[in-house]
Amino acid sequence: MFGLCIDAIDRVNPRFKCIFCNLIIQDPIQSQECGHRSCRGCFEIRASRAENQYVSCPVEDCDSLTQKDQIMIDKAFRRELDGLVVACVYRSDRNCTWAGHLKDYKAHLDEIHSSFNCPHCSDHFTSLVALDEHVNQRCPTIFQFCSLAPACGEEMIRKDQFEQHLLSEIHQEALTKVITGKYVFPQTDQQQEDPEVEAQRQESEERLKIDLTRLINQTQEANDQTCELSKTSIDANDKIQGYVQELNNLRTRVNENLLQLHNVQKNQEKLQKEIEEVHATIDEYQYVSTDGVLTWKIDRFADRMADARSDREPSIYSPIFYSSPTGYKMRARVFLFGDGSARRTHISIFFFLMKGEYDSILKWPFSHRITFCLLDQTEKNTHVVDSFQPDVKSNSFKRPTSESNVASGIPKFYPLISLQQDNNPYVREDTLYLKVIVELNETPRLLLPIMLTLNSALPTHVQENMAQQQLTRNQQQQQAILTEGITVSNLNG
Repeated sequence: MFGLCIDAIDRVNPRFKCIFCNLIIQDPIQSQECGHRSCRGCFEIRASRAENQYVSCPVEDCDSLTQKDQIMIDKAFRRELDGLVVACVYRSDRNCTWAGHLKDYKAHLDEIHSSFNCPHCSDHFTSLVALDEHVNQRCPTIFQFCSLAPACGEEMIRKDQFEQHLLSEIHQEALTKVITGKYVFPQTDQQQEDPEVEAQRQESEERLKIDLTRLINQTQEANDQTCELSKTSIDANDKIQGYVQELNNLRTRVNENLLQLHNVQKNQEKLQKEIEEVHATIDEYQYVSTDGVLTWKIDRFADRMADARSDREPSIYSPIFYSSPTGYKMRARVFLFGDGSARRTHISIFFFLMKGEYDSILKWPFSHRITFCLLDQTEKNTHVVDSFQPDVKSNSFKRPTSESNVASGIPKFYPLISLQQDNNPYVREDTLYLKVIVELNETPRLLLPIMLTLNSALPTHVQENMAQQQLTRNQQQQQAILTEGITVSNLNG
């Protein structure tokens, strides 16, 4: 663990904690893949242990994989960490009262709470330098004194390497020299002057020769055992090589399968996207109109109005409709809470032309009158009707060169204050209906109010014929009333 432990760490904001060790981040890095942060040391340890050099993010619901070269040192976050106010982790069990910024915390730990006792033999040292030298060169738990030193060149040998040292060429040569008397251990001046010390030295040398003879015999036995072990080791090594080769083959097959799986996932994502596009196309054309008249149902009106008021979704697009199967491609857009100067006061509704398959054989600029209707859902038929004549000089009505032209319409179509009244006839069961009529055959203005009272299930041309008949009857009735009035007036006169 490379992070720093502090007092009350469970109350620290999780963003300051390493995603691996869950301690305060030290030397922060950030993954370019998912953005999560960790200690640099924690990440590198996991990267060194990973077989494929990918480190999996341990954060819940984050399955991203990060390579070692996909991290960046987060200097800005380090400055933020340096300013974090912390208390010493030994506040409780050692009564340490230190508190301060995190940038000074490491120095405090090194100065006050570092342990300079050898973890192997428990000897105490006054500095980390002395402790390191002891552990690396002289600790009796780790090292063993060679009786032929300095003849063999080394004095302290690691215990786990001592048997190998005894069999080494330099030790064997030193042993031969000592036995044959070709090497004499160095004597101090005091030893040369003191006969008693010299006698003790000679006695020690005799005992050493006996020990060395015994050691030679043991060494020979060890050599024989080593030869046997070498043979066994060669057999084991051959088996290991076979296992390694088998493992490499298995790893190759796994990598190939992972690559295939990755390709399958990419193809699956591509296929899923195509399916979604097909569904969107189906939804788009499921209720498509091809006679220039769109009846637009806007459900969940209250939610949509709330979204428009809060700017989460200021506007709604209508389904695409056409003037004919090979005609103009069109769409409407409504701002339920208003747009521009009409915001907060009126519903705004707009019409725009879209780039279609048959534009090259259509007449441009577009010149047909556009009528918007807010439909009354009661029997009173008090529909709200407004229209505008396209400006043929405007780019909005020229042949589209991009996906759609700039919209044109009526910003102040209907007052919001009227629409928000209880029991208004235009919003029923949380649903509102808008009708967009493109007057392709120059429908007389007098027919529109009559057509809006007819059954919407009837085809447009049938509605126009019925409206024309009703208009004729109305005109005949008005003419009869007018004629009767003139006759009565003449009689009275």
